[in-house]
Amino acid sequence: MCRFIETILFENNEMPLIHWHEQRFVKTQEANFSKIIYPSLEKIILQSNIPQENNIRYKCRVVYDSANVQVEFSPYQKKQINKLIVKVDDEIDYSFKYENREKLNALTKDLKPDEEVLIVKNNLLTDTSFTNIALFDGTNWFTPAKPLLQGVQRNELLSQKIIHEADIDIFQLKNYSKIKLFNALNDWEHVWELNCNDIYFS
Repeated sequence: MCRFIETILFENNEMPLIHWHEQRFVKTQEANFSKIIYPSLEKIILQSNIPQENNIRYKCRVVYDSANVQVEFSPYQKKQINKLIVKVDDEIDYSFKYENREKLNALTKDLKPDEEVLIVKNNLLTDTSFTNIALFDGTNWFTPAKPLLQGVQRNELLSQKIIHEADIDIFQLKNYSKIKLFNALNDWEHVWELNCNDIYFS
């Protein structure tokens, strides 16, 4: 049975992007279970054994299928990333947040601890193995219009018009100077930011 996950930032009893998580949670159920079995992700989390300590950022991981839901919390530790390695996979599909990350993990298995993969599909930039991306052209930040996964932080940034969608061809990298990596656990001011000179081809 296929299982899915939601990874939520939990800090000081707050979940800043929970409304976006709820939308994806419901859409995933509708598409894969043919019905909504769990109507409220927030309720599931708040009924679990939530951490009581304040001023600590927690990673809340919800794993679920049509029969069971599991919730676990762990202190969040941000990975150090100094270099991006471009890898091509025209067959990869991560349109839902699957627990099975076998194909994503295969793309990262040969990387050093401070390296992360930048995935190209059909000549277009998509995502890293665990974040969406945005590139800066000197004026605006653009995020790939066809990401592997439509992340919740991405939805929030698009709604605020902080980033804009565009098809970004791998050969257009020279038109950009910076790249940011972001996910649900890091807001725009605390994301990874690298120079495009730190992007290398494998």
